[in-house]
Amino acid sequence: MTQEPILLPDNLEDATEQAIAASHQAIADGANRVIADLRFPELKAMPIAYEFAASFNQRYGKAWQAIFSDAGAAALAKREWADLDVSVRGVNEGRRAIREEDQAFLIIEPTSVEVELVEKLAQLAGDRPFVMLNPRLENSEVGLGLAARQMRDRFLSTFETAYYIKPLELGALWRCYPQTWEVWQQTEDGMQSMAEVAQRPSSDDIDRLFQQKTGKQSGSLLGRLQQFLSALAR
Repeated sequence: MTQEPILLPDNLEDATEQAIAASHQAIADGANRVIADLRFPELKAMPIAYEFAASFNQRYGKAWQAIFSDAGAAALAKREWADLDVSVRGVNEGRRAIREEDQAFLIIEPTSVEVELVEKLAQLAGDRPFVMLNPRLENSEVGLGLAARQMRDRFLSTFETAYYIKPLELGALWRCYPQTWEVWQQTEDGMQSMAEVAQRPSSDDIDRLFQQKTGKQSGSLLGRLQQFLSALAR
């Protein structure tokens, strides 16, 4: 029986559900390092992380860790997630964040500052599922040396991007495992799939694609897309 294709979400709730399902599907298929990345402007990650945490509770009970990049976010989660009974740690806690009895790990919004710490945690996790939610590992590009960038890129190359969505001026870039990467275009009739690509396309690739298909670069402004962004960001 052919599986129905998953379609681009039109609100944040659907995008979150897709991201959770895609992450767990990738894990079930053997990926032990997984990324779920929702690239909406000014997105607050904590409500999404809560939904991910609830799904981890369903699958792993108490045998998993939620790991935050800073102590403030970890303390906030401990307060706000009291109903989930989750073990919450910071990336700086090292071995204490990767217990022997843990079956999986959820790393929330790690930044480029913590790349080395996160890589060490991933090594300690071994072949257990290690999911990075909304990683921001390229944020501090300014001042980040070549060696550090190469280390980050090498580390990221060990992950399967199970979910990615990023609004563009003229559409969206989207990947929902097990489907491939797709570039979507905003049209008069709504969002339509414009191209499927095997690898994540660069900004230049996306611009070339829009230029070929529409005569415009993806960076050109299109007012109607604001409705799509507003719906997704709610």
